[in-house]
Amino acid sequence: MTQQKFEQENAERWEETDILLLAASKRRWTAEMDRLPQLYRRLCADAALARHREYGEKLCRRLNDLVIRSREALTRSRGAAAAGTEGLRLWGSFARSVRREWRLVLLNLLLFWGPFLAMIAAASYEERWIFAVLGDEEMRMMDGMYGRDTPTEFLHEEFGSGFMMFGYYIFNNVSIGLRMIAAGALAAVGAAFITAYQGVVIGAMAGYVHYAGNLDRFYTFVAGHSSFELTGLIICGVAGMRLGLAFLKPGALSRGEAMREAAREALPLIYGGPLLVFLAAFIEGFWSGADYAPPPVKIALGIGLWVVLFLYFLLAGRGRAHEA
Repeated sequence: MTQQKFEQENAERWEETDILLLAASKRRWTAEMDRLPQLYRRLCADAALARHREYGEKLCRRLNDLVIRSREALTRSRGAAAAGTEGLRLWGSFARSVRREWRLVLLNLLLFWGPFLAMIAAASYEERWIFAVLGDEEMRMMDGMYGRDTPTEFLHEEFGSGFMMFGYYIFNNVSIGLRMIAAGALAAVGAAFITAYQGVVIGAMAGYVHYAGNLDRFYTFVAGHSSFELTGLIICGVAGMRLGLAFLKPGALSRGEAMREAAREALPLIYGGPLLVFLAAFIEGFWSGADYAPPPVKIALGIGLWVVLFLYFLLAGRGRAHEA
Protein backbone atom coordinates (compact mmCIF):
# COMPACT_ATOMS: atom_id res chain seq x y z
CA MET A 1 0.00 0.00 0.00
CA THR A 2 1.32 3.40 -0.93
CA GLN A 3 1.54 6.24 1.59
CA GLN A 4 -1.08 8.25 -0.29
CA LYS A 5 -3.62 5.41 -0.19
CA PHE A 6 -2.82 4.77 3.49
CA GLU A 7 -3.56 8.40 4.34
CA GLN A 8 -6.75 8.47 2.26
CA GLU A 9 -8.18 5.35 3.93
CA ASN A 10 -7.50 6.58 7.47
CA ALA A 11 -7.81 10.38 7.19
CA GLU A 12 -11.45 10.46 8.33
CA ARG A 13 -10.69 8.44 11.46
CA TRP A 14 -7.65 10.58 12.31
CA GLU A 15 -9.77 13.69 11.90
CA GLU A 16 -12.44 12.26 14.21
CA THR A 17 -9.77 11.51 16.79
CA ASP A 18 -8.42 15.04 16.55
CA ILE A 19 -11.91 16.51 17.13
CA LEU A 20 -12.50 14.30 20.16
CA LEU A 21 -9.12 15.24 21.61
CA LEU A 22 -9.91 18.92 21.19
CA ALA A 23 -13.19 18.43 23.07
CA ALA A 24 -11.39 16.43 25.77
CA SER A 25 -8.85 19.22 26.28
CA LYS A 26 -11.78 21.57 27.03
CA ARG A 27 -13.37 19.03 29.44
CA ARG A 28 -16.33 18.54 27.12
CA TRP A 29 -17.07 14.91 27.92
CA THR A 30 -19.70 13.57 25.54
CA ALA A 31 -21.06 10.15 24.62
CA GLU A 32 -18.74 10.07 21.61
CA MET A 33 -15.77 9.98 24.00
CA ASP A 34 -16.51 6.29 24.53
CA ARG A 35 -14.92 5.69 21.12
CA LEU A 36 -11.60 7.19 22.16
CA PRO A 37 -10.08 3.96 23.58
CA GLN A 38 -10.83 2.12 20.35
CA LEU A 39 -9.45 4.98 18.23
CA TYR A 40 -6.34 5.07 20.42
CA ARG A 41 -5.63 1.39 19.82
CA ARG A 42 -5.99 1.80 16.06
CA LEU A 43 -3.78 4.89 16.16
CA CYS A 44 -1.04 2.88 17.84
CA ALA A 45 -1.27 0.32 15.05
CA ASP A 46 -1.24 3.08 12.38
CA ALA A 47 1.82 4.74 13.92
CA ALA A 48 3.69 1.45 14.12
CA LEU A 49 2.79 0.59 10.53
CA ALA A 50 3.84 4.02 9.25
CA ARG A 51 7.23 3.71 10.95
CA HIS A 52 7.71 0.18 9.66
CA ARG A 53 6.91 1.18 6.07
CA GLU A 54 8.92 4.42 6.36
CA TYR A 55 6.04 6.61 5.16
CA GLY A 56 7.88 9.79 6.03
CA GLU A 57 8.81 11.84 9.06
CA LYS A 58 5.87 14.25 8.74
CA LEU A 59 3.19 11.52 8.83
CA CYS A 60 4.97 9.60 11.59
CA ARG A 61 5.24 12.76 13.69
CA ARG A 62 1.53 13.50 13.21
CA LEU A 63 0.46 10.00 14.20
CA ASN A 64 2.82 9.97 17.17
CA ASP A 65 1.37 13.29 18.33
CA LEU A 66 -2.15 11.90 18.11
CA VAL A 67 -1.10 8.80 20.08
CA ILE A 68 0.43 10.92 22.85
CA ARG A 69 -2.57 13.25 23.06
CA SER A 70 -4.97 10.31 23.10
CA ARG A 71 -3.10 8.65 25.92
CA GLU A 72 -3.09 11.86 27.96
CA ALA A 73 -6.82 12.36 27.35
CA LEU A 74 -7.60 8.80 28.42
CA THR A 75 -5.48 9.20 31.54
CA ARG A 76 -7.30 12.40 32.47
CA SER A 77 -10.71 10.87 31.85
CA ARG A 78 -9.79 7.79 33.86
CA GLY A 79 -8.64 9.99 36.70
CA ALA A 80 -11.82 12.07 36.58
CA ALA A 81 -13.95 8.95 36.55
CA ALA A 82 -11.93 7.44 39.37
CA ALA A 83 -12.53 10.54 41.49
CA GLY A 84 -16.25 9.94 41.23
CA THR A 85 -16.25 6.14 41.44
CA GLU A 86 -13.41 5.33 43.84
CA GLY A 87 -15.77 5.12 46.77
CA LEU A 88 -18.16 3.01 44.70
CA ARG A 89 -15.41 0.55 43.77
CA LEU A 90 -14.14 0.28 47.35
CA TRP A 91 -17.71 -0.17 48.55
CA GLY A 92 -18.29 -3.00 46.10
CA SER A 93 -14.92 -4.73 46.36
CA PHE A 94 -15.32 -5.33 50.11
CA ALA A 95 -18.67 -7.10 49.70
CA ARG A 96 -17.38 -9.11 46.71
CA SER A 97 -14.34 -10.23 48.70
CA VAL A 98 -16.55 -11.43 51.54
CA ARG A 99 -18.74 -13.40 49.12
CA ARG A 100 -15.68 -14.83 47.38
CA GLU A 101 -14.33 -16.13 50.71
CA TRP A 102 -17.68 -17.59 51.80
CA ARG A 103 -16.08 -20.85 52.96
CA LEU A 104 -13.70 -19.05 55.31
CA VAL A 105 -16.54 -16.78 56.41
CA LEU A 106 -18.62 -19.83 57.31
CA LEU A 107 -15.70 -21.40 59.18
CA ASN A 108 -15.09 -18.24 61.20
CA LEU A 109 -18.79 -17.90 61.96
CA LEU A 110 -18.69 -21.40 63.44
CA LEU A 111 -15.47 -20.66 65.34
CA PHE A 112 -16.99 -17.54 66.88
CA TRP A 113 -20.66 -18.32 67.40
CA GLY A 114 -20.09 -21.89 68.61
CA PRO A 115 -18.09 -20.90 71.73
CA PHE A 116 -20.24 -17.77 72.14
CA LEU A 117 -23.48 -19.73 72.41
CA ALA A 118 -21.82 -22.44 74.49
CA MET A 119 -20.72 -19.90 77.11
CA ILE A 120 -24.23 -18.44 77.30
CA ALA A 121 -25.64 -21.95 77.76
CA ALA A 122 -23.06 -22.54 80.51
CA ALA A 123 -24.66 -19.73 82.52
CA SER A 124 -27.75 -21.89 82.99
CA TYR A 125 -26.05 -25.23 83.65
CA GLU A 126 -22.56 -24.65 85.04
CA GLU A 127 -21.70 -21.03 85.80
CA ARG A 128 -18.18 -21.96 86.92
CA TRP A 129 -17.19 -21.98 83.22
CA ILE A 130 -17.95 -18.27 83.13
CA PHE A 131 -15.95 -17.54 86.27
CA ALA A 132 -13.03 -19.49 84.79
CA VAL A 133 -12.95 -17.14 81.81
CA LEU A 134 -13.71 -13.74 83.33
CA GLY A 135 -11.40 -12.08 85.80
CA ASP A 136 -12.33 -9.78 88.68
CA GLU A 137 -11.94 -6.65 86.54
CA GLU A 138 -14.19 -7.97 83.79
CA MET A 139 -16.88 -8.95 86.28
CA ARG A 140 -16.64 -5.54 87.96
CA MET A 141 -17.19 -3.88 84.60
CA MET A 142 -20.13 -6.15 83.80
CA ASP A 143 -21.70 -5.50 87.22
CA GLY A 144 -21.25 -1.77 86.75
CA MET A 145 -22.70 -1.65 83.26
CA TYR A 146 -25.44 -4.28 83.45
CA GLY A 147 -25.93 -5.02 87.15
CA ARG A 148 -29.50 -5.36 88.38
CA ASP A 149 -29.29 -2.35 90.68
CA THR A 150 -26.45 -0.31 89.20
CA PRO A 151 -27.34 3.05 87.61
CA THR A 152 -26.64 3.51 83.92
CA GLU A 153 -24.32 6.44 84.72
CA PHE A 154 -21.55 3.90 85.38
CA LEU A 155 -20.04 4.34 81.91
CA HIS A 156 -19.75 8.10 82.26
CA GLU A 157 -18.25 7.73 85.72
CA GLU A 158 -15.78 5.18 84.35
CA PHE A 159 -14.71 7.01 81.19
CA GLY A 160 -15.71 10.61 81.81
CA SER A 161 -17.12 11.28 78.33
CA GLY A 162 -18.35 9.65 75.16
CA PHE A 163 -15.11 10.60 73.43
CA MET A 164 -13.03 8.77 76.03
CA MET A 165 -15.26 5.73 75.62
CA PHE A 166 -14.75 5.96 71.86
CA GLY A 167 -10.97 6.13 72.31
CA TYR A 168 -10.98 3.13 74.65
CA TYR A 169 -13.03 0.97 72.30
CA ILE A 170 -10.90 2.03 69.32
CA PHE A 171 -7.74 0.97 71.13
CA ASN A 172 -9.20 -2.27 72.44
CA ASN A 173 -11.41 -3.58 69.64
CA VAL A 174 -9.50 -2.42 66.57
CA SER A 175 -6.25 -3.76 68.03
CA ILE A 176 -7.95 -7.15 68.47
CA GLY A 177 -8.98 -7.12 64.80
CA LEU A 178 -5.49 -6.23 63.65
CA ARG A 179 -3.99 -8.98 65.80
CA MET A 180 -6.38 -11.48 64.23
CA ILE A 181 -5.15 -10.48 60.76
CA ALA A 182 -1.49 -10.60 61.79
CA ALA A 183 -1.92 -13.93 63.58
CA GLY A 184 -3.05 -15.49 60.32
CA ALA A 185 0.60 -15.61 59.27
CA LEU A 186 1.01 -18.43 61.80
CA ALA A 187 -0.27 -20.99 59.31
CA ALA A 188 -3.86 -19.70 59.84
CA VAL A 189 -3.90 -21.29 63.31
CA GLY A 190 -3.35 -17.98 65.07
CA ALA A 191 -6.36 -16.33 63.42
CA ALA A 192 -8.54 -19.36 64.14
CA PHE A 193 -7.47 -19.37 67.80
CA ILE A 194 -8.14 -15.66 68.35
CA THR A 195 -11.54 -15.90 66.62
CA ALA A 196 -12.58 -18.79 68.84
CA TYR A 197 -11.10 -17.08 71.90
CA GLN A 198 -13.12 -13.94 71.22
CA GLY A 199 -16.22 -16.10 70.97
CA VAL A 200 -15.41 -17.59 74.38
CA VAL A 201 -14.71 -14.22 76.07
CA ILE A 202 -17.64 -12.29 74.58
CA GLY A 203 -19.91 -15.28 75.16
CA ALA A 204 -18.76 -15.47 78.80
CA MET A 205 -19.58 -11.77 79.25
CA ALA A 206 -23.05 -12.29 77.78
CA GLY A 207 -23.48 -15.43 79.88
CA TYR A 208 -22.50 -13.53 83.03
CA VAL A 209 -25.24 -10.98 82.36
CA HIS A 210 -27.73 -13.81 81.81
CA TYR A 211 -26.58 -15.25 85.13
CA ALA A 212 -26.40 -12.13 87.31
CA GLY A 213 -27.31 -9.01 85.35
CA ASN A 214 -30.00 -6.87 83.79
CA LEU A 215 -30.81 -8.36 80.39
CA ASP A 216 -32.88 -5.39 79.22
CA ARG A 217 -30.02 -2.99 79.90
CA PHE A 218 -27.51 -5.34 78.28
CA TYR A 219 -29.37 -5.84 75.00
CA THR A 220 -30.30 -2.17 74.81
CA PHE A 221 -26.63 -1.23 75.09
CA VAL A 222 -25.17 -3.76 72.62
CA ALA A 223 -27.95 -3.58 70.03
CA GLY A 224 -26.60 -0.57 68.16
CA HIS A 225 -22.99 -1.61 67.66
CA SER A 226 -23.09 -5.42 67.81
CA SER A 227 -23.61 -5.91 64.07
CA PHE A 228 -20.53 -3.91 63.07
CA GLU A 229 -18.30 -5.14 65.91
CA LEU A 230 -18.98 -8.87 65.66
CA THR A 231 -19.04 -8.94 61.86
CA GLY A 232 -15.85 -6.88 61.70
CA LEU A 233 -14.01 -9.24 64.05
CA ILE A 234 -15.13 -12.28 62.05
CA ILE A 235 -13.96 -10.68 58.79
CA CYS A 236 -10.60 -9.89 60.38
CA GLY A 237 -10.35 -13.60 61.15
CA VAL A 238 -11.16 -14.40 57.51
CA ALA A 239 -8.42 -12.05 56.31
CA GLY A 240 -5.91 -13.64 58.67
CA MET A 241 -6.83 -17.13 57.54
CA ARG A 242 -6.47 -16.15 53.88
CA LEU A 243 -2.88 -15.08 54.58
CA GLY A 244 -2.20 -18.24 56.57
CA LEU A 245 -3.51 -20.55 53.87
CA ALA A 246 -1.18 -18.90 51.37
CA PHE A 247 1.68 -19.79 53.72
CA LEU A 248 0.48 -23.39 54.01
CA LYS A 249 -0.22 -23.90 50.28
CA PRO A 250 1.96 -21.54 48.24
CA GLY A 251 1.59 -23.60 45.05
CA ALA A 252 4.22 -22.77 42.43
CA LEU A 253 5.19 -19.55 44.24
CA SER A 254 7.57 -19.12 47.12
CA ARG A 255 5.86 -18.65 50.48
CA GLY A 256 6.78 -14.97 50.54
CA GLU A 257 5.38 -14.38 47.05
CA ALA A 258 2.26 -16.40 47.83
CA MET A 259 1.58 -14.35 50.96
CA ARG A 260 2.12 -11.09 49.08
CA GLU A 261 -0.33 -12.22 46.41
CA ALA A 262 -2.82 -13.31 49.08
CA ALA A 263 -2.45 -9.93 50.81
CA ARG A 264 -3.32 -8.15 47.56
CA GLU A 265 -6.40 -10.31 47.08
CA ALA A 266 -7.45 -9.97 50.72
CA LEU A 267 -6.83 -6.21 50.87
CA PRO A 268 -10.57 -5.33 50.93
CA LEU A 269 -10.96 -7.68 53.91
CA ILE A 270 -7.89 -6.24 55.61
CA TYR A 271 -9.25 -2.69 55.50
CA GLY A 272 -12.94 -3.61 55.70
CA GLY A 273 -12.86 -5.68 58.90
CA PRO A 274 -11.10 -3.04 61.05
CA LEU A 275 -13.29 -0.35 59.48
CA LEU A 276 -16.43 -2.12 60.70
CA VAL A 277 -14.90 -2.43 64.17
CA PHE A 278 -14.04 1.29 64.05
CA LEU A 279 -17.67 2.14 63.19
CA ALA A 280 -18.81 -0.08 66.07
CA ALA A 281 -16.53 1.81 68.46
CA PHE A 282 -17.98 5.11 67.26
CA ILE A 283 -21.55 3.90 67.86
CA GLU A 284 -20.61 2.36 71.18
CA GLY A 285 -18.93 5.52 72.40
CA PHE A 286 -21.54 8.07 71.32
CA TRP A 287 -24.83 6.17 71.06
CA SER A 288 -24.98 2.89 72.95
CA GLY A 289 -24.36 4.34 76.41
CA ALA A 290 -26.21 7.63 75.85
CA ASP A 291 -29.84 8.42 76.60
CA TYR A 292 -30.68 9.84 73.18
CA ALA A 293 -33.50 7.36 72.60
CA PRO A 294 -35.66 4.94 74.60
CA PRO A 295 -34.71 1.24 74.70
CA PRO A 296 -37.26 0.11 72.04
CA VAL A 297 -35.77 2.57 69.55
CA LYS A 298 -32.24 1.33 70.26
CA ILE A 299 -33.32 -2.28 69.85
CA ALA A 300 -35.11 -1.49 66.59
CA LEU A 301 -32.09 0.39 65.25
CA GLY A 302 -29.82 -2.50 66.16
CA ILE A 303 -32.01 -4.99 64.31
CA GLY A 304 -32.16 -2.63 61.34
CA LEU A 305 -28.36 -2.39 61.21
CA TRP A 306 -28.05 -6.19 61.17
CA VAL A 307 -30.47 -6.31 58.22
CA VAL A 308 -28.66 -3.51 56.38
CA LEU A 309 -25.29 -5.20 56.87
CA PHE A 310 -26.63 -8.53 55.63
CA LEU A 311 -28.14 -6.90 52.53
CA TYR A 312 -24.89 -5.04 51.89
CA PHE A 313 -22.83 -8.22 51.79
CA LEU A 314 -25.48 -9.95 49.72
CA LEU A 315 -26.08 -7.25 47.10
CA ALA A 316 -23.26 -4.69 47.04
CA GLY A 317 -20.64 -4.96 44.32
CA ARG A 318 -22.94 -6.44 41.73
CA GLY A 319 -23.74 -4.92 38.35
CA ARG A 320 -21.76 -3.30 35.56
CA ALA A 321 -20.59 -0.24 37.47
CA HIS A 322 -18.86 -2.37 40.11
CA GLU A 323 -17.61 -5.16 37.89
CA ALA A 324 -15.99 -2.63 35.55
